[in-house]
Amino acid sequence: MKNYLLYFLLIVTFGSFLGCGTFHTRTETETYTIVVRDTLNQIEVKNHPGRQDYGVVYPSSKILHSTREIVTRDSIVERYYPNFIRLGVFESVGLIGTSKTDQLGAGIFGIFREIEDYPSTDNGYKNKLFSGGYYRFGIGEWRLRWFRDAKNWTIGTCLFEFLASDNIRKNTLAGVFPLYIKKRFFVSEKIPYLAISPSFGFGLYPSQYVNLNAAVELGSLGGLNLRLYGGFAIGQNPKGFPMNDRINAETQTISTPYLGVGISFLDFVNIVPELYTEWKDHPHSSWNIGVLQFSLLHTNSDTSLGKNTKSLVKGLYFRLLPASISIPILNNGFYFGTSLLNAFLFGLKDIGIGVLPFRLGYWHVILPDELSIEPFIEYNYYPSTFIHFGNRFNLKISETFNFSFILGYVNGNNDRFLKKINRDMNDLFDFTPYATFSRYYIGISIGIIDRIFQPEELRYNKEEWKK
Repeated sequence: MKNYLLYFLLIVTFGSFLGCGTFHTRTETETYTIVVRDTLNQIEVKNHPGRQDYGVVYPSSKILHSTREIVTRDSIVERYYPNFIRLGVFESVGLIGTSKTDQLGAGIFGIFREIEDYPSTDNGYKNKLFSGGYYRFGIGEWRLRWFRDAKNWTIGTCLFEFLASDNIRKNTLAGVFPLYIKKRFFVSEKIPYLAISPSFGFGLYPSQYVNLNAAVELGSLGGLNLRLYGGFAIGQNPKGFPMNDRINAETQTISTPYLGVGISFLDFVNIVPELYTEWKDHPHSSWNIGVLQFSLLHTNSDTSLGKNTKSLVKGLYFRLLPASISIPILNNGFYFGTSLLNAFLFGLKDIGIGVLPFRLGYWHVILPDELSIEPFIEYNYYPSTFIHFGNRFNLKISETFNFSFILGYVNGNNDRFLKKINRDMNDLFDFTPYATFSRYYIGISIGIIDRIFQPEELRYNKEEWKK
């Protein structure tokens, strides 16, 4: 009960620290009084009757009427600025040297989980380079104005994080809304930013722990960041902490030194001067970033997700956390793209899955602010291996939603994890005939919280970049 109360007080204190405004945007309002002064001059000429010579000196018949008006009105201007140093959706780190046995086998960046089974006598893998993983969801950092407003101090948290030193759950440290203090030392303050960032953090629930680390940070481009971590975490899991198949009977103490390589998606980092730059003037490096692109496909597969194999819609395709980063060559139309997850379901048994694929494409605007086209070639290497040729016709609906017409060709195989999916789902389907695939597709796609940028928004097309 004491832990819950302490954690509640911590959240209230942290919320009070954020002050007024939203957690990601600061609004400043400027009020002006506009004064309009207007003077109207009218000249009236009155001609006297008769034709008489009154001599040289005679009063003029012109009469001047002058009218002055003063009109005042108030003008209110609202300006929107970023209110955060860092705001991200997901970060994954593959840890090195955290365990010699019962390893997690997380792979580089912590998201290439090994597919082959570990020995039945063990609880994990052996002889893997990446023995553990460190994962954070919903990350936020805000400016901490310590030491007479010294630059680059931040206070931050995340919705949830866990640090797994191996494949045994009781050795995992987990925290909801942990608190972190960080100082960034920038090597380069030009995009992409390069900084060395030591930090101190602690969590109170469900694990109680302290986490000290330092990171070399590179980013952000299209919300993508790369980090090299080194640190030490120590803490405990109390009684009642859930283990693999039972409840912890006693307090478990854990200490983990670690070294890791990480990547983060939809993760945006600002330097202090950018907090005073309006949102509309911020530089952008990507043609497209988003949360989800979901597609309905018609394919040449002999199976279908529905019962009717001749159905118009036979499969699905989706990209999770995609990003298309502009390459500053020629007219800046070429881009490098990737996503956290790239998955094809051509039919009921036809699948192709890629994690962190490599995509090279070209973005061309047909109608400004509305219609664009992006032919591309993409290589997916894990867990499926396939090459993907495609084209997308994008219709921008709003700042967060887009509609696309897509078509393409996919060729590859599922040899790497065919044994696993056959074993796990053998009672339902036999995937063996679909170990290799060669599929055409055509379909429609919708981008959900998916932003398309225009050429004038790219930093490479701005005058300050050209200089």
